[in-house]
Amino acid sequence: NVGLAILCVFLITLILLANLQICLMVLGIVVITLIDIVGFLHFWSITIDIISCINIVIAIGLCVDYSVHIGHAYMIAPGSRLQKAVQSVESIGPAVFNGGVTTFLALVLLGGSTSHTFLSFFKVFVLTVVFGLFHGLLLLPVLLSVVGPVGQQDREVESENSENSENSENS
Repeated sequence: NVGLAILCVFLITLILLANLQICLMVLGIVVITLIDIVGFLHFWSITIDIISCINIVIAIGLCVDYSVHIGHAYMIAPGSRLQKAVQSVESIGPAVFNGGVTTFLALVLLGGSTSHTFLSFFKVFVLTVVFGLFHGLLLLPVLLSVVGPVGQQDREVESENSENSENSENS
């Protein structure tokens, strides 16, 4: 089920973003977030049962949201890689952060429950919000600023910036 969910994430992200490199980066962020969630569940005494498995599959769909918006904002932003990464966080970052905070607020009451189902749901989705926001708002923009795709117009901007920095160093 997890593999099918990740395959669906890949296909839909590829269709909607139409950029293989950003699609693979978003998929990598989703996988890293999923590994963090599953690894941290051990420390929170959650065993892998049917309830936690269902929650993990649902969490895949939720953690895509944080990184795919940053990836899309990066694609439409002008400038060099660094400028595009900064602009993507500035333009859509607050909305993504607000989405994570409101998701967390929706889950707060589940934390006081005594039901195993509700506690499992709470723990998985708190981890999804925390790791999803961390990877989507911090890790992905850094990766995009280093190895993100650059269009033809953006290559011209980068070459102008490198020429200007070379001229200022020679002066």
